[in-house]
Amino acid sequence: MTRQSFEELYQPRTWYGLSGAQLTGEQVAEHLEAAADLMERENWDPRQHAPFSGRHLRDALHHTARQGKGDADTQWVARTVMETLLRAHTGAPYVDYEVWSEHRDRTLTDVLNLLRAAATVARETGPSAPPPPCLRLTASETPSITEGAR
Repeated sequence: MTRQSFEELYQPRTWYGLSGAQLTGEQVAEHLEAAADLMERENWDPRQHAPFSGRHLRDALHHTARQGKGDADTQWVARTVMETLLRAHTGAPYVDYEVWSEHRDRTLTDVLNLLRAAATVARETGPSAPPPPCLRLTASETPSITEGAR
C-alpha cells in the first residue's frame, strides 16, 4: 500500500458512516467477512453472473446488511477500505469496487481475496472502540437553520 493510502485509513474521518456514526475496524471487518462467506458459500462467481444479477460484491454487502451483519454505515466505510486497497494494488488514481468486481476477468477468488484483505486492514487501522455516546441536543440548544438567513 502506498504511504498516502495507509495514512488515509488512519484518519478518524475515514471511520464515520453515512449516518454520522463512528465505527470500529472490527464492525467493518465483520461485514466484509460476512459478504465473503456468503459469496463463497453460494459460489457467486463474477464470471458466471452478469452485472446487476444480484450476485456480485455490492449485492453481498447489501444482503448481509439486511441480515444484520452490517449496515449502510459499515458498507460505506468498507467501500473506502476496499477502494484504498485497490488503488494501491492497481496504481490507478481511482477504482470503484463495484465496477472492479464486475469486470469480465474478475474471479470469485479475486473478490474473496479483496474482501478478506480489506477485513484485515480494517481491524489493523480502524478504531478499536467507538467514542463514548454524545450528549443529545434538545431543540432549544440547537441553532435554527433559518436564523440569520434574512
